[in-house]
Amino acid sequence: MIAYRDDVVPPVESIIELYHAAPLNRPIEDRRRIAAMYAGSNLVYTAWEGDRLAGIVRAWSDGARDGYICDLAIHPDYQRLGIGRELLDRVVASNRQVQFVLRASEIARDYYRHIGWEFIENGWFVPRQE
Repeated sequence: MIAYRDDVVPPVESIIELYHAAPLNRPIEDRRRIAAMYAGSNLVYTAWEGDRLAGIVRAWSDGARDGYICDLAIHPDYQRLGIGRELLDRVVASNRQVQFVLRASEIARDYYRHIGWEFIENGWFVPRQE
């Protein structure tokens, strides 16, 4: 049975293990950077089977209009069980006035279309310098 929580940020080691297994392309060799990513995020939802972290979503929202989904990672042992969709639904339900956007990796592009997210073309970004 999967339990969903919004009141806990898992230990950095657990997040790194999940990102590695998923796999999610993040700076998993830099514990401080992972910790800073979560310290700066105001929306974190997790999925647990007992003490095992099955999935996580990290997001930001201004609480009034705009939001961004930063990371969604589901351990391969728990994929295709609806956990990713549930985590995203919880983020969206946190404030229905907010429009959430995300950047999908190539391997996840079809997933978001499959769960009902709409494709957008009108975006720009400045690449990371480090």
